[in-house]
Amino acid sequence: MVLIYCNKTSPRIEYTFNHIFKLILNKNFSITNSKSEFIDFKGYKFSYADAPISKELFFQSNGLLEERGLENHEITIFEWANIKCFFKVGQKSAMPFDIFSAIFFLLSRYEEYMPHSSNNQSQFSHLESIAYKENFLEIPLIDIWIEKLLSVFENKIKLKCKIDSNDQMASIVMSLSRPFKYVNKYPFESFMIWFKNLINLNLWEVIEHLLVLFKIKKDPWEIDNYTKDLFLDTKNKIYFFFSFSSESFFRGETPKTNENFKKYIKEVHDNFEIGLLPSHNALKKLKTFELENFNISKLTHTKIDKILLQEGLKKISEDYKNSLSLDYANDFSMGYIDAFGYRASTCSSFFFYDLSNETKTKLLVTPFVAHHRLINKISESEMKDKIQNFKEIARKFSGNFSIILNNEIFENSFKNGKSRLNFTSIIKNLCNRF
Repeated sequence: MVLIYCNKTSPRIEYTFNHIFKLILNKNFSITNSKSEFIDFKGYKFSYADAPISKELFFQSNGLLEERGLENHEITIFEWANIKCFFKVGQKSAMPFDIFSAIFFLLSRYEEYMPHSSNNQSQFSHLESIAYKENFLEIPLIDIWIEKLLSVFENKIKLKCKIDSNDQMASIVMSLSRPFKYVNKYPFESFMIWFKNLINLNLWEVIEHLLVLFKIKKDPWEIDNYTKDLFLDTKNKIYFFFSFSSESFFRGETPKTNENFKKYIKEVHDNFEIGLLPSHNALKKLKTFELENFNISKLTHTKIDKILLQEGLKKISEDYKNSLSLDYANDFSMGYIDAFGYRASTCSSFFFYDLSNETKTKLLVTPFVAHHRLINKISESEMKDKIQNFKEIARKFSGNFSIILNNEIFENSFKNGKSRLNFTSIIKNLCNRF
C-alpha cells in the first residue's frame, strides 16, 4: 500500500491516483491530509502538495487538481529527458513538472471544454489539440510519463511496480450502421437505390442489385464466410456494432423490425461481441437511448454495454451524457476520424471524468488509433507502417490497440477488390498477438 499526503482531497485527485495506481499499476493507495499520520507511516509514501513536509519523496502541485470548474490554463511545453512535458514546477519536486495535473488535463480532455473552433462536422478538430500542435499526437505521452514515474518510485523509495501485461488488448471494431447494400430494406428505399443507379448508368450496380434480390449473389456488404473466418483466426477481440433504431428509413439503415436483420445480428453474436451504435436521436434523448439499448439487449439475450458513436465524438460532455446512465458502459469512440493517434494521449483504457459535474464515472473509454475513413485514403505501405507502429507501442506499454473498420470496406465485388485486399492484409497482420 502507498500512502499519499495531499493538502486536501478532491474528486480530481482521487480520479487521477485511481487511474495510475488502481487501473494501471494494480496497487492499493490511500490519501491522507494528516501530516502526523504521514510522518508516522513506515511504508511506501510520498507527498503531493505545494511544499514538502520534510525530506520525503515530494511532487509539487500546480493546483489544477484542487480546482473546480474550468480555468484557462496556459500550456507551455518543455523537454525533460527527451520527453515533452507541461505544468512546470520548482526544483524541490521529484519531477520538473506536475505529472498528475498533466495526466488529468489530457485524460479528462480538458481542452475540449475550452473555447475552440470545430471542423466541418462540428467536432473538436485534432488541429486544435495540444498533441497535434506540439507533435505528440501519435505518442502515448501519459504512458511514457507513468513509465518515468515508476523509475522515480523505484530509485527514491524502492517501490517496484509493474504494469500487468494481461491487460493489453488488440481489437478490431466493426461499425455496421448499414450491414446490407441492397437487401433487408424498405421496398421503396430498395427501388430508389436501383433506380438511382440506373439513371446514373451504374450498370454493374443495377445488375448486381437484381442478382442479390433474386438470391443468385450474396449481398456484397454482408460479412461473408471468408471475412468471418479471417476475424476468428486473429484471436484478438472483434466487436460488431449495430444501429437498432427507429430512424433507419431516414438514414438508409436496415429497419430494426426486419426479421432477417434480427437473425443476422443473432448469428454474428454467436461468434463475436455485440455493441450499440446509438442513433442521433438517442444521443439527444435519454429515453430513446435506453430503449435502443434495451431492444438490442433483449434480441441477443445479453446485456449490451459497449457503445460506439457513428460519427465520432463531437461535443464530449453531451455525446457521453446518455452513456453515463448505464450501470457500466465501455465506449470505443475516443479517437479522431481524420487523424491517426491518441486523442487522450494514452494507449490504455481509462474511466471518463465528467468535468461538467466534477465526478468520476463508470464509463470505461477504450481509445482507437485509426479509423477506416482515414486508412482508406493512404497508400498500402503507409497504412501498414502506421498500424505496425501503433501495435509496437501497445506491446511496449501493455496497452490497447484498436482500429475502427466497417463492413463496406470488405465489399465482395470486383471494383472493391484492391481495398478488400488491403484491409484483409491488416487483419492478417494482426493474427500475431502481442
